[in-house]
Amino acid sequence: MKRLFTLILSLCCLSAAVQAQTESPLPKMFAHRGCWSKIVPENSIPAVGRAARHGYMGIELDVKMTKDNKMVIMHDKWINRTCRNASDYSKLTEKVRVSDLTFKELRENYVLASPKAEYRTQVPTLEEILKECKKHKIVPMLHSKYVESYRLAQKIMGDNWVCFTGNVEGMKECRTFSKCLILYGVRPHNADHAFELLPQLGGKVGVSSMQREALTRERIQKFRELGYEVQQSIYRAPREVLALRDGTTMILSDFCIMPDPNNNPSKVVTIDPQELAQGQTLVFNADGKVKDGGVALDIEFEGAIEVEIGKDKFYTLFGNGTTKHDRLGTRFINAKGYVKLHGIEPSKIKSAKVYFYDFPLE
Repeated sequence: MKRLFTLILSLCCLSAAVQAQTESPLPKMFAHRGCWSKIVPENSIPAVGRAARHGYMGIELDVKMTKDNKMVIMHDKWINRTCRNASDYSKLTEKVRVSDLTFKELRENYVLASPKAEYRTQVPTLEEILKECKKHKIVPMLHSKYVESYRLAQKIMGDNWVCFTGNVEGMKECRTFSKCLILYGVRPHNADHAFELLPQLGGKVGVSSMQREALTRERIQKFRELGYEVQQSIYRAPREVLALRDGTTMILSDFCIMPDPNNNPSKVVTIDPQELAQGQTLVFNADGKVKDGGVALDIEFEGAIEVEIGKDKFYTLFGNGTTKHDRLGTRFINAKGYVKLHGIEPSKIKSAKVYFYDFPLE
């Protein structure tokens, strides 16, 4: 009887584990430098509200310091790539460094670049963009080396923000006054150091990397077993599916969205279980072109397929029947969303849904 009870308990636990794998939650999605586009500038105030409308949990922000010690949001050390002269919208002919400008000079002489005049706004301060995040209930992720920026985030957001840095001393200082999530930026040479450092920080912690060699499947599993967040950053299209297969819990992306039914899709297409022959292509289209949209796919399959999604995102995927719910998606502007599934070899689609989104404009 005891053996029977143990067997039943084991089967129940196994069933629960399988169900948990099948119903794994969507990763936490963060928009890199805000939800920018060809029109909406990166690291701008409008990129915050757009991120909220696109269903992102948060945005990543880069903090720079002006000559007179004012914290502003700008990715590069120089402003040439993202800014134009405010007087006539001409390109900058000489290199201009943020740290060589006073705050007044930066705000009066330059605007963020956009083909539409209404988006040619001033470079925002950290304070301005944090208040916009709070307004839209967006979690700011500060990529910053300045402890002053952490203190300001804590003042405005409480613990509802993310400290993202490779500066160990900065992370330790941050933990003295904040219970926010701290992500340690790692590379292949120091990834294992995180196993020693994160317990010292305590609280909500995790790791982040742009390099898959740093966050191998084995390391990710160890981090997950310890209850840590794992963020993959700014991967190109094919790698994001592999990151999710490896167990990543957060994605920081320039384009990726998830097939989230809670994000008010304009259309959902359910694909019935079916065989996909080698060379066969299935196409699923949105009802029409949208100004600001997205398309996402949730699929479980066996075999080998190529997925073309959105406009220019291609994924070659291999499934052996054990992988649950490959999820991928992209946002776009002024386009028609679609998904193409092409059989590289004879394959079997077990279940799939395509989500089309028509995001509201401001």
